[in-house]
Amino acid sequence: MDERVGHEDGSVSARHAHVTDSMWQTLMEQLTEVRNESLAARRALHPRYPLPVLDRLLHERAESR
Repeated sequence: MDERVGHEDGSVSARHAHVTDSMWQTLMEQLTEVRNESLAARRALHPRYPLPVLDRLLHERAESR
């Protein structure tokens, strides 16, 4: 983080390395949205998939719609 913002002494990461509950919640919501969009895009290509885990996720998503 320090390198990205141009600091070399570690002062930025020392002060800003904590993650709040709100930050975690936002991240989880965003990742869930990306996951759901990815599954929808994959399902649009074909409703089935040879990998059992992904096939189950595609099937569950189709049932929930």
